[in-house]
Amino acid sequence: MLFKMKNSEINRLIDQIVGMHNNKNWAGFDLYGILKSITVETANMKLPEFNHTIHQIAQHLVTDLVVIKRLQGIDHKIPIEENWIPADEINFKWTDTVNSIKENKNELIRELQKLSDEDLDKPILKDFSSIYENLHGYIQHSCYHFGQIALMKKFIDNLRK
Repeated sequence: MLFKMKNSEINRLIDQIVGMHNNKNWAGFDLYGILKSITVETANMKLPEFNHTIHQIAQHLVTDLVVIKRLQGIDHKIPIEENWIPADEINFKWTDTVNSIKENKNELIRELQKLSDEDLDKPILKDFSSIYENLHGYIQHSCYHFGQIALMKKFIDNLRK
């Protein structure tokens, strides 16, 4: 995605977020391709040495909507029971979880397009850290968990060989 020089930092952040979700990221993996290839059975498989299922991790990523809400001026907090839903209590369809990840990315980009580079140094909410810090936290958090999902998918594929 090419952008004009105006708001170049916002545009770089948007590029990172878009790239993180598809095969234009520095790690070279296609998140949506990976998510699409995961069956309901695979998403909910409990693996030895892993604390969570793929579905739990993906559902945890949906909680990143907190950044979107805060950009909208809402002091949104995720209840602890929604942050990490126990595997046997997830009542979301796998496809709905994947779609929520995609929808959150699109909504976040729409919110960022309303900002200017000068806004990045402002607190996301009163007495909170800057919008810039929150966006980088979102990106780092997402990359970490996307990597976990990719690793777990590869582990499961190797088990089935």
